[in-house]
Amino acid sequence: MRRLLQLVLTLALLPLVLLGATVPPAHAAVPDVWVKWNLGDHWIRSLDYVTPGQLVAGSETDGVFTAATAAGPWTDISGNLSTQGKQVHEAKGQSGQIFLATSAGLFRGSGNGTWTKLGVDEDTPQPMRLDQGGVQSVVFPTAGTTNIVVSTAGSGHDGIFYSSDSGVKWTQATGITGGAYSLTKGTGSLMYAASATGFYISLDAGKSWTLSSDGIPPGESALRIAVSPLDPSELIAATTSSVYRSSNGGLTWYDATGSGPGALLATQVRAFQLIPSAYWGGGEPRIVVGTNSGVWATVDGGEHWTKMSATKLNAPGEIGMDNESVWALNIGFGTPGSLIAGTQGHGIFALPLSAVDAPGVIAAPSGSAVQGYTLTANDGVWGGTGPFFYRYQWKRCTSTSTASCVNIAGETGRTYVVTSGDVGKYLRVGVRAINVVTPVFSTEVLSNPVGPIAAPAGPEPTPPPNYPKLLDAASAPWGATFTIDPSDLPSNQWRSNGTPMATTFEYRWYRCEQNLSACLLLPQSGIAYTSTVDDVGKVIQATVVGQIGGTKSPERLAGTSGSVYERKPVNTAKPKVVGPAYVGTKLQSTAGAWTGTNPTFTRRWFRCAADGTQCNLTSPVVTAPTYTVTSADRGFTFRVEVTATVTDQFQNRTEVATSDKSAKAVNPPPTCAELQAAIAAAKADVRAKKRALANAQETGNAKKIRIAKRRLRAAKARLAEAQAALANANYC
Repeated sequence: MRRLLQLVLTLALLPLVLLGATVPPAHAAVPDVWVKWNLGDHWIRSLDYVTPGQLVAGSETDGVFTAATAAGPWTDISGNLSTQGKQVHEAKGQSGQIFLATSAGLFRGSGNGTWTKLGVDEDTPQPMRLDQGGVQSVVFPTAGTTNIVVSTAGSGHDGIFYSSDSGVKWTQATGITGGAYSLTKGTGSLMYAASATGFYISLDAGKSWTLSSDGIPPGESALRIAVSPLDPSELIAATTSSVYRSSNGGLTWYDATGSGPGALLATQVRAFQLIPSAYWGGGEPRIVVGTNSGVWATVDGGEHWTKMSATKLNAPGEIGMDNESVWALNIGFGTPGSLIAGTQGHGIFALPLSAVDAPGVIAAPSGSAVQGYTLTANDGVWGGTGPFFYRYQWKRCTSTSTASCVNIAGETGRTYVVTSGDVGKYLRVGVRAINVVTPVFSTEVLSNPVGPIAAPAGPEPTPPPNYPKLLDAASAPWGATFTIDPSDLPSNQWRSNGTPMATTFEYRWYRCEQNLSACLLLPQSGIAYTSTVDDVGKVIQATVVGQIGGTKSPERLAGTSGSVYERKPVNTAKPKVVGPAYVGTKLQSTAGAWTGTNPTFTRRWFRCAADGTQCNLTSPVVTAPTYTVTSADRGFTFRVEVTATVTDQFQNRTEVATSDKSAKAVNPPPTCAELQAAIAAAKADVRAKKRALANAQETGNAKKIRIAKRRLRAAKARLAEAQAALANANYC
């Protein structure tokens, strides 16, 4: 039976995957199922379109494959790649050619299995070769293949390199230290890099780089970065454990992993993909990420996340997709196309994408149809690609006819508290849905009605005088806790028809504008509420519903807090000076990690003694993220002081943190060309000393021979030192 079901689903899905999964007609939604195709159980590290109709998959150890449809078939095009060459980190198509970034280096080919390694020509001087391997990413700053930029990591000679002659000669870019994992082209000459030390920006097509990671904790390695197609100053990025956004071109970053029920609950973010911008309702980025616990999606730029489908087809005995470690994602093969996922050890899966498909019926809201009770909307069963995000509108109806319904102002949450105005009437809820490939929320679908609403069964419970009340209601920074006192002491109970009786309570918390408008019911339902960063600039209102027997009271106001304001930022990871302190080079800095809402940062650089003490402001004072080391700085170390500022409607709140000392400023090491010139000079000196020894031996003068031999030994020692210096220079 299981095999028959798989066959039926496969036959149903195959035409849609092959044709790019165009949007189906209403009530004919594509099953929300990941389909495993014929590539096998490889560890897929990259999925890249080299043309709109050709997808290339790079594996961890097994080579490179290509397909012309989401369903395959996949063809091995590894050809003459070596074992390390089959470790493919990225593939890029440019001018009809395919470029592979691999552990063995950068390769170029046409996809027929014949690959040419670039940057290893024997006629090219050693410092200008790209022969260290560990190539992670490749981009093309201009049309054609003349100008190429690559990043390397784990090679022993890491960084970013650029070529202006189609990959024959290479020059190492300045400003970036350590390995870089991915490169992204921006507008014009702008480029972005993700590295072990953070995110970097280049203004000159990859030749020089500036660290720009303020707002990202120093311990998080940057993995991917994307530029919004609607606004080039809007960047979206992934680190090893989180997703971040920047609205100012990367100058500062803020977390975009959501909170509460909408948080991205994954500890490793491995893959990152933007949904095509045609589907970005309201301009908010729609993002899909691959994690160590499946694939997650957001339609509002990272405020709310939900897992995508967990169901697989053609993968018997495997874990669900919600438990897969997903390392690569891409979208293509039509509109809206298919989402392709590369996994660790289980190959490639395709999820045909389709817009939301409304249900024919939505069940009536759940709960008791009695004044004072809470009703909860049922979402209904929607078709299309999950996850779905919903909006609600509660309606009061004079009959079971939908024509008799009117909106209840302000009631747009998933729950609704039945009021006295509802007695004798019916209630419905209108539900609208959206998913990653539906540009705007769907047409509203009305639920079945609940009702008629009944009046309370007995006398309304009433609280004692001056109760309930809100304790600790003064203005406070977010993180403060407010508590309700409902008065439930035996000596001061609520009453039913004047008689004190045992009472149970429901507690409701609202976030309101300061004029008490636009109050939003919060999900917290306990006797206490701890304010969050979302409450800044708002007030918190608390209410209590008392219940005696089967009768509930109306909501009783316990109180309204003062304004919630920003709290002082707290440094959780020190600022850091990045880079070697060589005379003539730029030291860079990160702001460290801070609590607070989107803090801004200012800097001051200090020059200190070699042991990091006796620090004084540089002269002139430098407040930029970088500091250029001068010859006058030799022997000194440096610290960077960062002031973090968060702002609310009341005032700026600041805190200061200082980095550890940098390395001591010294003269830069010799360049690769200088080291090679030193070897050439030492070899010439050895040859000269050999000729001198031969001449001395011809004279037969023992003293001259001893002197010539001593000088030859010294020349050979200098040659050995020069060769060792080059061998130890891991930047050559």
